[in-house]
Amino acid sequence: MASTISANVDGDTASKLKRVASLENRSVSNAVSSAITVFIGLPKGVRDFLLELNAEDDQESINKLGREMMAAAARVRLEKATRDLASEHVLGKADQGASEIDLLEEATALSRAAAGRK
Repeated sequence: MASTISANVDGDTASKLKRVASLENRSVSNAVSSAITVFIGLPKGVRDFLLELNAEDDQESINKLGREMMAAAARVRLEKATRDLASEHVLGKADQGASEIDLLEEATALSRAAAGRK
């Protein structure tokens, strides 16, 4: 069951929100809902630090933190994809605790197979 929540933001924040929603082909309501979901899912210390950086208008630190978060997200996605592939047993020897040489041979075989399909 959905609940309606209202919030007051300054004009600059409202403009940024509308721009982000437009760029992502989302409604403002959907963008706000997603932002709230993400925000409340973060540990309090992280939320407080993000609000502190925003209050200080420390865009350099915000951008640096964003890049580091994207790198961490990419690592997590890669680890998840690797686990998913291993659980499907599509990697041959790699599924059974293969050595680095075995993994390289498997990668070479997969690359050759992919090149042959082109």
